[in-house]
Amino acid sequence: MSRPLRIEYENAFYHVMNRGRGRENTFLSDNDFKHFLYCIEQANLRFNIEVHSYCLMTNHYHLLIKTPDANLGRAMKHINGLYTQYFNRTHNTDGALFRGRYKAVLVDADNYLLHVSRYIHRNPIETSTPLVDELIDYKWSSYSAFIKKTATPKWLVRDFIFSLQGKNRKYTAYKQFVEYENNKEISAFYGAKKLFSVLGGDEFIQNIKEYIAKSDNEKSVVVQRRSTDDVIAYLAKYFCIDARNIVTVKKGRKEKNLPRMFAIKLCQDLTGQNLKALAVAFNVQHYSAISQTVRRLNKLIIEDDKVRLQFKKLRDSLMYEVKI
Repeated sequence: MSRPLRIEYENAFYHVMNRGRGRENTFLSDNDFKHFLYCIEQANLRFNIEVHSYCLMTNHYHLLIKTPDANLGRAMKHINGLYTQYFNRTHNTDGALFRGRYKAVLVDADNYLLHVSRYIHRNPIETSTPLVDELIDYKWSSYSAFIKKTATPKWLVRDFIFSLQGKNRKYTAYKQFVEYENNKEISAFYGAKKLFSVLGGDEFIQNIKEYIAKSDNEKSVVVQRRSTDDVIAYLAKYFCIDARNIVTVKKGRKEKNLPRMFAIKLCQDLTGQNLKALAVAFNVQHYSAISQTVRRLNKLIIEDDKVRLQFKKLRDSLMYEVKI
C-alpha cells in the first residue's frame, strides 16, 4: 500500500497534511492562521466534512478529517485554493503556495484514530526546535479545545475521540494521554522515508485492498447528483409552498426567505452548477447575489442551531434516499 492513493468512501477518516512549496512558510501572521481556520469552516459548511483534530505549523498543517459524503478531494481543493488566493492577495505573491495537492493517510478509526490525534497535537513540541515549552501554550491547534481551555469551534468534533478513551474524565484523560510521548509504532509510521497511504490493522488494510480492487460499478454510489429543479421541487414540497416563492425575488421583502436561501446553497453544494447558472435559475441579475445569499446563510448556520440542524436534514435527504 505504499503508492499514494486517493481512496474515498463514506465516513472515512483521513490524516491530511500539506507543506509549503520549497518548505517555505505558509503562515506569516496571526491573520494567516485565522484565515486558514476560516477556510476550514467554509469547507465544513460547503462539503459537510468533520474536523476531529488540527494543528497549523509555520510551514505546514495537519488535519484529521472525516468525510460523511466521500468528498475529501473536493473539500481539500476548496481549502487549499481558498487559502492560496488569500495568501497571494495579502502578501503580494502568486503561483502555488503548497508543494503539491496534499498527502492523505486513510486511518483505521477503531485502532489508530486516538493515536493520530495525539500525534497531530504533539507537533509543536516534536519538531527539532520546539515552538513552545507546553502544548497548552500553542494556540494554532485544537489541543486547547480538547482539554477545555479555549472555546470549541462549531466545526470541530471532539466527542468521537473522547469516546475512544473509554473514561469518564474525558478532558483530564485526554490531556494525560497527549502529554505522554507518541508510541513507537506511530513514530515509526510517520518517520518512514515513504509515507504509506493507509494506517490500520491487518483486517482494515485487507478490506481497503479489496475495495480498491473492485470495479467502479461494484463500488457503492454515495452521493446522488441532483439537478437544480430537483432541489427546488424538494424544498417547495418540504415547506409546502409554491416553487415560485423560491425562484422569484420579491422586491422590498425584509424578512428572510429561508426556503430560497436553503435552495440556493443546496444547489451550489449538490448540483455542480456554477454561480452564473444559479443566478439564472434564481432570477438575479448578477452571480454575486448568489454568493451573498450563501454567505448570509452560512452565518445563520453558524449562529443558529435550529437553522443548522434543518439545513443538515435537508442536505442529507437530498443526497441519499429521498425521491422527488
